[in-house]
Amino acid sequence: MKQIEPKKFEDKGKIWMQFPEQCKSCGLCIEICPKKVLSWDEEVLGHFGRATVKCDIKNCIQCKMCEHICPDMAIRVKD
Repeated sequence: MKQIEPKKFEDKGKIWMQFPEQCKSCGLCIEICPKKVLSWDEEVLGHFGRATVKCDIKNCIQCKMCEHICPDMAIRVKD
């Protein structure tokens, strides 16, 4: 079985991870983010060959709303 490697964004102990193979690029995480730190990443494509999500980790407050709303469990937030 293939190991799925996440994209990691780290800053001062904060970690935001996104699993491109699981992301269907629905954009729910971008819409719900209260600090608007999530945006489309055109360089890394997801499950359907569309852009995935990237995080401005320095401004992320780790509220985990993106993790909870993701229907495909493609986001993990750790502190």
